[in-house]
Amino acid sequence: MSDSISNTSDQLDDLVVEPCLEIHEFEESAPRASFNGLVKDAPTANTSVVNGLSQQLIYQINLIVPNALVSFDDLDVELGDAAYPFVPPAAKQALQEAIQRRGVTLKVNSAYRTLAQQMLLFNWRASNSNPVAAPGTSNHQSGLALDIEDRAGWLPFLQGSGWQPLPNDKPHIDYRGAGAKDLRKETIQAFQQLWNKNHPSEYIKDDGLWGPKTESCLNRSPAMGFDIAPWDDKPRILRLSKPLMEGSDVRKLQEKLKAKGLAISVADGVFGSGTDKAVKEFQQNKGLVADGIVGSKTSEQIA
Repeated sequence: MSDSISNTSDQLDDLVVEPCLEIHEFEESAPRASFNGLVKDAPTANTSVVNGLSQQLIYQINLIVPNALVSFDDLDVELGDAAYPFVPPAAKQALQEAIQRRGVTLKVNSAYRTLAQQMLLFNWRASNSNPVAAPGTSNHQSGLALDIEDRAGWLPFLQGSGWQPLPNDKPHIDYRGAGAKDLRKETIQAFQQLWNKNHPSEYIKDDGLWGPKTESCLNRSPAMGFDIAPWDDKPRILRLSKPLMEGSDVRKLQEKLKAKGLAISVADGVFGSGTDKAVKEFQQNKGLVADGIVGSKTSEQIA
C-alpha cells in the first residue's frame, strides 16, 4: 500500500517554520527516560524517549545514502539531551572552523531530528496551538538544521561557511553550502524500510512519501526500536557518545564483556560510562588501544 499526500522536494523552500525555542523549552521541562511501548503511547515528554528507534533510523539513512550524516560530537560542543549531532561532512567541517575561530564551546539545543522524534512533537501539537511540522517536512529532518544558543554571537564566525540564519526563528541556522543534501525523503524512506523488514506481512511502499499509512505504522512502532535492527547485517562502531548509544548490539556486547569477567552490572543495551570502562579494560588486557571504541579489531577479539 502506498501513501499519496505530497512529495518531498530536494529544496529547502517548502519548510514549516517551527517554534524551535518553545520546543526546546518543552523538552527541557520533561523527564528523560526510555519508553518500553509504542510511539503513539509515549508520554508527551522529552523526545529522548524514542532514543532506541531514533538510532536505528539514523543508521538506516546512512545505509541508503552512505556518509550522508556524520557525528560532530567530537567537536567543542555542548549538546542538549535530545540533540542528535549529525550533519553532512561539509557542514561539520564548516562548524569546526567556526568553533576554532571563535574559541568557545558551541551550545546546540537541537540538530538532526528523527522521524520518531518529529512524530512525538506532531502528536503533542494536538493539544497545543503552536505549529509543528508534519513528520518528514521539518528542516530538522533535512539533516541541515541546528538550533544554537547565542546565534547572534556565532553568525560572524559562521557567515561565508554555508551556515545561514532562518528568519523568524531565533536559535535556528541551516546549512546551504557545498555538500548540502536535503534528506527529508530519506528520513521517511529509512523508516519505511525498517518497518518492512520487521513486518513483511504489512508492507508499505518505501518511496519516501509521508501519508496516512506511514503515519499509522510509525505510531505503532516500538519506541525502543525494532527487533530486526539495521546494524544486524552491517555492524556499527560502538562507543560512548551523546545521546548514549542504545540497542541490541550494545546489549550483546555487554553480555560478552560480562561473560569474560568484566564489571558489567546489567546488560541493559545502553552504552554508558560503565560499559566504556569495561571495554577499555578489555582492550588493555588484549594489548589494544584502550580508547573505548568497539571497531573491527575489538569486535574480533571479544567474539
